[in-house]
Amino acid sequence: MPSAVNLYQSSLSHLRESVSAPPVEAAKLRIQSAQESAIAAKLLQVADENDRRLIDMVA
Repeated sequence: MPSAVNLYQSSLSHLRESVSAPPVEAAKLRIQSAQESAIAAKLLQVADENDRRLIDMVA
């Protein structure tokens, strides 16, 4: 399973590629980038929630 950082890097790479790609390919790359960003954000959100639970258990 890719990490959030890897997904964000991949997302940025796809955005960069989309600038010079033909219109149809650019649209696909932007969609893929948005999906990767959303997954990365969710992974970070879940990690943050887990950290908060752990801190609450320790406190």
